Amino acid sequence: MPVKEFRIRAPDFARKHSHWVNIKPLAAMLNVKRRALEIGFDLAGVAPLAAWKDLEFSRRWLARGFGGEMRYLSNPKRCDPRRILPSVQSVVCVGLIYNAPLPYSEEVKNQKSEGRSRGSGERGRAATTETRTPNPEPRGWISRYAWGQDYHEIMRAKLETLRAEIEKSAPGVETRAFVDTGPIVERAFARLSGIGWMGKNTCLINERKGSWFFLGVILTNLTLGPDLPAPDRCGSCTACLEACPTGALVEPYVMDASRCISYLNIELKGSIPEEFRTLMGNNIFGCDICQDVCPWNGRPSSVVHGPLSVVSGQSPVVNRQAPEFEYSPRLRSIELRQRRAATTTAAEFQPLTLTAEDAQRGNWKMGNRDSKFETRNSAFANRQSSSPESRVPGPESRVFSLFNPSLETLASLSQDDFRRIFAHSPIKRAKYRGWLRNLCVAMGNSGDARFVPKLEELAAHPDPLVREHAAWALERLTGIGIG
Repeated sequence: MPVKEFRIRAPDFARKHSHWVNIKPLAAMLNVKRRALEIGFDLAGVAPLAAWKDLEFSRRWLARGFGGEMRYLSNPKRCDPRRILPSVQSVVCVGLIYNAPLPYSEEVKNQKSEGRSRGSGERGRAATTETRTPNPEPRGWISRYAWGQDYHEIMRAKLETLRAEIEKSAPGVETRAFVDTGPIVERAFARLSGIGWMGKNTCLINERKGSWFFLGVILTNLTLGPDLPAPDRCGSCTACLEACPTGALVEPYVMDASRCISYLNIELKGSIPEEFRTLMGNNIFGCDICQDVCPWNGRPSSVVHGPLSVVSGQSPVVNRQAPEFEYSPRLRSIELRQRRAATTTAAEFQPLTLTAEDAQRGNWKMGNRDSKFETRNSAFANRQSSSPESRVPGPESRVFSLFNPSLETLASLSQDDFRRIFAHSPIKRAKYRGWLRNLCVAMGNSGDARFVPKLEELAAHPDPLVREHAAWALERLTGIGIG
């Protein structure tokens, strides 16, 4: 049965152009966005189906071989959402901030460099014992999106709630929901929905929130008024291209995934090419560098809760000052130290933090949402300090945290430990053999001889992938190859 259309004249615009506005799709769009924000998403927008230019770019990108071994990206359904839901008319796009209020990987790295420099020269000789850190405990880096609970579980629960709301809005409404796992190019539609523009680092960037957010989409046959795409605000900045250690950003807006550290230590299941191993540094799972250095992630502070703004499709921003600025390395350095992108104190996105007592009692399963787990993570997230150093757990700490963790602690996890600790974590995607492979590379890059015994043990591991990378790391630390 056809739905009767209600029309009103938009006064100013109509007087000039005699255009009529159909308010039913507009009202439906506003209602969907309102519900998305009420459910807990931080960004919401609606995209039309006309993402053909972006989808064609994706096809050409794959044809250039930039997808590496990610063969699932070749699924023909990704080229047209109508192959997933033939009746689709609109694409609802949502974003959820996961940025915990803790230092960036580049800040931690710079802090260590400053600590080493204080230990040399006249200034270093005059320094106290407390300020000198000649032999800091080597640490690994886990991408901040993987610090907490698996985002698929969190996003899926919220999306299912929103999907049910959409289906109840009218008879015969159909929907399909996806979180980074379905045959759909989420970023293409998210860009058209206005919740962000495609940055030169290929991440979606929101002017008011930064780029630290997860994406989810809902296909529906409900006709919704589309939002306008966000304008590209990268300008002449090339910070991400210059910062990428492996040169994965081959040109603005184009990433060769087969060179990306996140691809190498997560998606790649086999041997990491030797040309990239030293460049991976201490990255164990994922990499945050191209987002760390982005000036839009260093803007003055924002929060992700408060009264809703349905027209903009964003939760509100407070204490925000966003003057236009001319990019300069000095200004970028200042912005990075301030680190004012939108953050969240949601317990599920704070770094998993476990004590030795937790391990003994079995309280290390990510799905264990008891009050002690919640309290510990929240306390870790809300710890405030004027300097990043005080928020970095020291080597003497009995706390196991996924924020700037000890390499030695990570390397001590057994396969059973790995399965239990990361059962509800994105890290499980690497699997234990990939975890050990990545740790071997990080230990080899540490320059620390304390890892030689552990690497000798791994050089005799039953898995040839682990043996290969352990032998490489041993040779890097000792200069002696293993035949």
